[in-house]
Amino acid sequence: MRTIFDIIKNDFKRLTSSVVALVILMGIIVVPCLFAWINILSNDDPFKPASTGNIPVAVYSEDEGAEMMGLSINVGEIVTDTLGSNDMIGWDIVGSKKKALRGVSSGRYYAAVIVPEDFSSDIMSFTSGDMEHPEILFYENQKTNAIAPKITGKIREVLEEQVDAAFINTIGQYITKAATAAEAAGLDPQDAFSGLGDTMRDLDADLANSVVMVQAAAGLSDAAGDLLKASDELMDSSGDTLALGEQLLESAEDKVPEKADTSSISKVIHETVALLTKNLTKISDDLTEVSSDMGKYNRFIQDDLELHKKVVGDMKAAVDKIVKRLNAMGLTGLASRFSRVSDRLEKILDRLNRLETADASNWALMQAYMDEILGDIDSAQKSLKKIDADVDKKLDRKLNAAVKDARKAISQTRGALSGIYGDMDLLADSLDQSEQALQSLKGGLDGTLTTLESLRSGSRNLADLFDSLSDSDLLKDVYHLMQNDAEVIAANMATPIKMETEEIYPIRNFGSVMAPFYTVIAQWIGAMFAAVMIHVQVRRREGLEGAKLHQLFFGRYRLFMMIGLSQAILVSLGELLYVGIQCVHPLMFILAACINSLVFTVIVYSLVFALENIGLAVGVILMVLQVAGAGGTFPVEVLPPAFRAAFPFMPFRYAMNAMRECIGGTYGHTYVKCLGTLLLFGLGAIAFGLLLHKPMRGIIEKVEKSKEESDVML
Repeated sequence: MRTIFDIIKNDFKRLTSSVVALVILMGIIVVPCLFAWINILSNDDPFKPASTGNIPVAVYSEDEGAEMMGLSINVGEIVTDTLGSNDMIGWDIVGSKKKALRGVSSGRYYAAVIVPEDFSSDIMSFTSGDMEHPEILFYENQKTNAIAPKITGKIREVLEEQVDAAFINTIGQYITKAATAAEAAGLDPQDAFSGLGDTMRDLDADLANSVVMVQAAAGLSDAAGDLLKASDELMDSSGDTLALGEQLLESAEDKVPEKADTSSISKVIHETVALLTKNLTKISDDLTEVSSDMGKYNRFIQDDLELHKKVVGDMKAAVDKIVKRLNAMGLTGLASRFSRVSDRLEKILDRLNRLETADASNWALMQAYMDEILGDIDSAQKSLKKIDADVDKKLDRKLNAAVKDARKAISQTRGALSGIYGDMDLLADSLDQSEQALQSLKGGLDGTLTTLESLRSGSRNLADLFDSLSDSDLLKDVYHLMQNDAEVIAANMATPIKMETEEIYPIRNFGSVMAPFYTVIAQWIGAMFAAVMIHVQVRRREGLEGAKLHQLFFGRYRLFMMIGLSQAILVSLGELLYVGIQCVHPLMFILAACINSLVFTVIVYSLVFALENIGLAVGVILMVLQVAGAGGTFPVEVLPPAFRAAFPFMPFRYAMNAMRECIGGTYGHTYVKCLGTLLLFGLGAIAFGLLLHKPMRGIIEKVEKSKEESDVML
């Protein structure tokens, strides 16, 4: 300990004897603190109206307006007038569309909102039954700034609110006007609906009798029409046509084989079943292999999932084609079996689409999905095995039965055709006249039947409606609502539901949220500054020739430790007293800052102690990686997989979480766990510096010698 204290005493003596050294020391302490304070102040609350209200956005309306029941409305004017009084964005109502678009292109405006000329008419199109989807044109310049487009994205929410309010206000006026007209005409809704239900049910009974009669007449007409059509076609045929038909049937009978050859069809089906079974087995094996290991599963999701989904989709498309072909051949039973396989493949594809990257929160759900997929694959394979076993026997029986039926039908038709002779001219003319009359009658009956069915449906619906409204408080309430003020109706319809938000660990501004991130960066930068400006290695001098490695390490580190603690106290007090961040536990915040500095300085000090200039480079790399992947700005869940894997090993994570506990409020032992983990990082760094100092001497000397030979690098 005496040697360590001698080194500390000598270091402070040399520092206090030089004004330049003291100035540099003050800079090392103060500059990182300035970095944290300035960034926190600049991020105090960038999303409040006082800040976003300075972002210019152009607004122009071309809306020509619309009319409904004598009520004129121009939604475009309502939107522009309302936006002009909204302080969330710096709205600028311009005089032309050209000016708005030129301003966005030049960067004068971050965005532009254009209301088209038919906007009001599209909104009110629901009154005519011909609905048109209204659109507002939104132009955005995304190259001006990285964050501004995210802020201007709120414009869409504001526009939706204003358009909805205008629409609901118009509906309210429409309802009030209708109620006023009804009251002026002396209409009492409950009196009007009383008794209408019974009347509609009587009408329905009468219509039912009419429908039965018309259906019977239509059925007779259809039968007679079919008979006349067949007879007419038969009469128009001449003897030559009959003879030609006999020849064709004779030729067809010769071409139809005595027995069907099913070998080619069976072969195709066997090969298809084998290929489907092979692919399903591959998918089953892959899922079984990764179902118990989250790491393998996530690699499967990243590398193989899309290919498996494509294979299943291709298999389903192939099976659907087979089903279509088999149905066309009359092999409906076999087609039905393949159709069930297609349904099972569709379920497999649907569940594959549900798979996603797993973590501790959803791993059990992903395993359940995989179990369901494996079950579907097993069912599909059993169906395919059954098809493969039965196809030869059933296919042969089905096709040969079809061949036998075809030959029998041809023979019977030939016999029938040979018996048709006689004089048919007079009979053909009579049949033509009868057919025309039946067609006219059938058309009239069909139209009558359609009308009667429509009337029956309408009468039943009206009867049910009138019965439910008669003597009902609902009708009275609706009527009273219609008599209220249009603005009251509009307000209630526009916001029928209100959501109450209960904040957990509320933080009043964005600067306080970002304070842990900028503080830990500043503390790491401070540790790096100290390692750059102050020698880590203690120069050998009289009285230190026999100093041991750990004495040299801890002797010089005391200086770095004092610098780090000074930075921690200064930056934390500045944030609490000068910047004014929110902090529920200020003393715990200062303690966390001190422990952060202790750990950061010992990490950087150990790297430089063991690796010298290479250690400084490693310190910079560690800082860059942690700034990007320690969850200071974006949630770690949205970062690339490499950062998510390295996240538990980043000191920034635990340093920031400890400070967040102080700012927003503590939960359990999170604060203690974070600081304890940080101290473990510090112990690991000490072991690293002491154990690698001597083994790395040879490499370090070679690197230094190579640098000197370059005559360029320091």
